[in-house]
Amino acid sequence: MPGHNMRTGGREERGMTESRPGRIPVGDPIALRFDPETKYRLEEMAEGIGPRRFGALIRVACRRLVTQPKAVSTGLEEARRLSAVRRAIPLVMLTLKLEPDTAQKFTVLAVEYDTTVSALMRIALHRVLETPGRYKHPMLREAERTGLSDKVEVMVNPSSKQQIWRLAGRHGDKLSTALLRVALRRLLEKPGDLAGDLEAIAPLRDLRPEIYSARVNVHFDAPLRDRLDALAAQVGSDRAELMRLAAQRVLEAPGMIEQAVNREIFRSEKNRAHLMARHVRRQARRRTPPD
Repeated sequence: MPGHNMRTGGREERGMTESRPGRIPVGDPIALRFDPETKYRLEEMAEGIGPRRFGALIRVACRRLVTQPKAVSTGLEEARRLSAVRRAIPLVMLTLKLEPDTAQKFTVLAVEYDTTVSALMRIALHRVLETPGRYKHPMLREAERTGLSDKVEVMVNPSSKQQIWRLAGRHGDKLSTALLRVALRRLLEKPGDLAGDLEAIAPLRDLRPEIYSARVNVHFDAPLRDRLDALAAQVGSDRAELMRLAAQRVLEAPGMIEQAVNREIFRSEKNRAHLMARHVRRQARRRTPPD
């Protein structure tokens, strides 16, 4: 956010001694990374609860996550899907020239599998790039073919196009479209497990890398850290991904977040009532408009 001073979270853990009763050490700091917008929203929520509440807010979010592990896998899948949608690189268009009967077969195959010719082409390119085999002579013969009167436009991944151009370029200029036709003819001759490939390969897109530029240190006690790591191993994730999921959940459904955060800070029974009362008075002053 322009002009916003990004603060370092987790400061409530510093200087915890007997002179600050009610606060207890919560372990070593862990470096977390978020996108700037998420970090800003977390800071706003923490600031609305009280000073130096960022670290406690993150720990509360993580405690809520590990106590509801059944929904974590679904949440991760949805988060990954949305991330892929946001980072997807646009497909590029290629034009193929085919004989009328080949173009018809291509269209019929797409209809048979209730898909598009572009999806079939992406599978064909994936197969030939994964196992190109002997493609030189078929490609050279394809370049001499005549009767290519039908034009078919397909949308493919930019990386696949670049790889095909490089592969074909080893044997001469302007052979890339010939290699595209070789890949397509192989698919038409041997469809194989086309249904499986349509589900596993056709939807795959080129993705930009995920960038989490906003860094913050938050202290975690060992039991909470261990529960996060155990859950990560169970659902095929890691600590950082789970923490981002936990943060997103608390932003979407904060619930009784103020009480939970203050309980997290004042976990010791000693002087809890006094500290909570002081917090209530402080919040009242903050929320009272000046005369």
